[in-house]
Amino acid sequence: MHLPHGPRAWMEAHCPSLDGQFLFLDPLWWDTHLLSGGAVEVLLEAAAAIEESRFDEFLGEIRAAGGWPPGLERLAHSLSSLGGGQDEGAV
Repeated sequence: MHLPHGPRAWMEAHCPSLDGQFLFLDPLWWDTHLLSGGAVEVLLEAAAAIEESRFDEFLGEIRAAGGWPPGLERLAHSLSSLGGGQDEGAV
């Protein structure tokens, strides 16, 4: 089975829109979550931070902004298990 490279590709491939909500497939635990558009936006920002090697900085920004929306911290950490994307490991 071919898996998309990186967190943003995963979001694009495994977070389809369903009548204004989104069905997210967790890449680490393989369970699904019904998310709002705002929650998907936060996860897309997390995915970009992971791919830009600034996930720790992003986590600090979330803490400074008052913390995670309910349930999203685990999903963001699951995205981080995918690594930094297509260029990861390139020489």
